[in-house]
Amino acid sequence: MAKVNRYGLYREAMISMINSINQVIPLTEENQVLIVLSLDTVEKVQKWFEWIRPRIRGENDLEATEEEIVRAAVRAGKGIL
Repeated sequence: MAKVNRYGLYREAMISMINSINQVIPLTEENQVLIVLSLDTVEKVQKWFEWIRPRIRGENDLEATEEEIVRAAVRAGKGIL
């Protein structure tokens, strides 16, 4: 049995979250790429999710701007979130 790549599962969840956010708050392609490149470990993705979750208000409401979302990803990527 093949060993499951734990980051691969988190990466899928991260991409799904980016797509969901993009439905509510349009993200530029450049910022989407920056988020993905910044969150290159399970721990970084988890930190970003911890930042995002409290800001979700229902299915179609997110209390954050594009800049705040990207900034949180970059900060998680640097280990300062």
